[in-house]
Amino acid sequence: MKNRNHIVFAMTGAERVPGGIAALNLNVIPALDRLAVQKDRVLQVFSLLEADADRPSTLPDHAEFRGFAGSKKDFGLALQKAALHASLVTFDHVALALPLLPLALARAVTTTIFAHGSEAWRKPHRTSRWSLRAAKLCLANSAYTLRRLHENLRGINGAVCDLGLSPRFALHDAVPGPPERPITLRAVDGREREIGEKSLLLVGRIDPDERGKGHFALVKALPRLREKHPGVQCVFAGPGEGRESVAYTAARLGVDDAVFMPGFVDVDVLQHLYRRCYAYTMPSRQEGFGLVYLEAMNYGKPCLGCYDDGAEAIIVDGETGILIPDPKSTGELIHRLDALLSDPDGAREMGRRGFERLHERFTAEHVQQRILNHLEPLI
Repeated sequence: MKNRNHIVFAMTGAERVPGGIAALNLNVIPALDRLAVQKDRVLQVFSLLEADADRPSTLPDHAEFRGFAGSKKDFGLALQKAALHASLVTFDHVALALPLLPLALARAVTTTIFAHGSEAWRKPHRTSRWSLRAAKLCLANSAYTLRRLHENLRGINGAVCDLGLSPRFALHDAVPGPPERPITLRAVDGREREIGEKSLLLVGRIDPDERGKGHFALVKALPRLREKHPGVQCVFAGPGEGRESVAYTAARLGVDDAVFMPGFVDVDVLQHLYRRCYAYTMPSRQEGFGLVYLEAMNYGKPCLGCYDDGAEAIIVDGETGILIPDPKSTGELIHRLDALLSDPDGAREMGRRGFERLHERFTAEHVQQRILNHLEPLI
């Protein structure tokens, strides 16, 4: 048996890859480095989608990094070779574990896999099911994700590892105030309009295959909300091929002057939108966790999400925001948003409590320590 003097992290990407998994990886890397130092191991990070030049900013100089620029063959071969010297191999996605499946089934290598959401329970490939069962530990990003895993896949050793704010997202020491200058965006009706103080923000892709994110639910609630709150607006920041369908719905309901879809926005604009918005509203039933809720809490904003979803791990209903049972129940959504919009002082207090909850439980340091606590006993 060769010396098991390495810890390997096999990931899709972190530095040049967008999305929540990449944001998590920026926390996984320093946690694994701390583990490697404690156990006198060498940390190796393999990135499937990135190149050698895309070395993650959170990876210390003493650790090793290789990028494979999308070559699954080279990635798999390198992973199999590295596994011979590894005391632990961690995957950021179950699909990446396939090259080591025979070794994992034979208990010739110790593997751990992060489970992020529906990709781990909604009709996973047979080899993915085997990889999850063969793993020494599956780290679910919320109690909701772990519950769904156990409901759909037996024989899995799982644990909850709530996520935290990305280290790239600056943690505020105090709740930021409103922006000093107005911001103007093009509404769905084609006219430029100023974003007001009653804007409801949702940040995420508008994908035609993922209609449960909450965009349509909010647009359908907007006509009734505007009867009592004329200044209310919906700002949907994020790219996606489903934007045309959302725009059509807004026009059909006569609220295309109050719906804004600027597409992908740069960091400065996004920060401005967080500071300007009245609340962060994502009545989604497809979030394994929901890092964007934490981003909004970092700006002291109350959040709206759904029960039976990853939002349950973040939002405390009535204290830091609102949880609703079913986003398709337009009446319930309107009722809860009306109450929030009618009580600015209460909304600010929810935002303040959410800001405190973020600092108490969901910072980058918190999630890195949780990862370390789960993986340290495995070596």
